[in-house]
Amino acid sequence: MLRVVMLLVSFMVLASAGAQAKCLNKAAVATSGTEESAKWFALETMVQSVSWGLWPSFVADGSTPGWRIAKQNYRCRKSGASVTCRGQATFCQTAGN
Repeated sequence: MLRVVMLLVSFMVLASAGAQAKCLNKAAVATSGTEESAKWFALETMVQSVSWGLWPSFVADGSTPGWRIAKQNYRCRKSGASVTCRGQATFCQTAGN
């Protein structure tokens, strides 16, 4: 009987682990005239790599429906009149997605 209970508990733990949010790590490089716009273009590229379906809302108002951006990190370098930023972000699915 104890084995049956342990198997049932193990199954429930595995099932709940599968229900947790799926997260994706993305990276992109973008060059623009300012650091702010280079970061935006890098993030836009990362959003596109998660799903092209997110792109219209991201461009319209910066939202990513069904996804949360958990972390963002950028390394930017000025070169002449432009700035190049290397960005990384973690995208996690939200509940109901």
